[in-house]
Amino acid sequence: MSQADNSEVVFEGEDGNAGYASPALDLIATTFLLTLSVLVLVASWRLPVPGGWTTAPGLLPFITAASLAIMACLLGTSAIVRRREGAPLWDKGERNSSEEARAIVLVAAVAVYIGGLQVLAFQYYFKIGTIPMVLSAFEPVTIIALSAIIHIFWRGPLWITALVSCGWTLTLSLVFQKLFSIPLPGGF
Repeated sequence: MSQADNSEVVFEGEDGNAGYASPALDLIATTFLLTLSVLVLVASWRLPVPGGWTTAPGLLPFITAASLAIMACLLGTSAIVRRREGAPLWDKGERNSSEEARAIVLVAAVAVYIGGLQVLAFQYYFKIGTIPMVLSAFEPVTIIALSAIIHIFWRGPLWITALVSCGWTLTLSLVFQKLFSIPLPGGF
């Protein structure tokens, strides 16, 4: 049995054929992400702190926004470096209409998902043993939307996408409801 030469293996991203976005698009994304990060940093800093800094409700959003700001700066820096190395400011390559159609479907799916959480809002209280649980519109709407989105972009077997969607949705639901005591969208 022959051994593969690992020196030729390189990570190309999630879609190896996609390549980099144009430096202009990366700079636009950098501007948007930095603006969003600064807004969240300021808002989380201004939240009242009931006890010590470890109980600050804005601690996690602050850390998340700070890491997003760092990543945005790295994205902007790489765009500037690629532009200085001669990459065209705007990509003038061929447009892939199937990818554009999938992107439009993704935007529509997210819009339907958000609308579904608002329109189908409900809460059902039940117990598993002695543990009180809440089932809201978040769980079924998220499972359906996530299954559809994964299936559109991955195109694997539907039962696997549904299983992954169920697992992640229920895990997130339990973590937010039981660990953080945060109600999920889709309730009243």
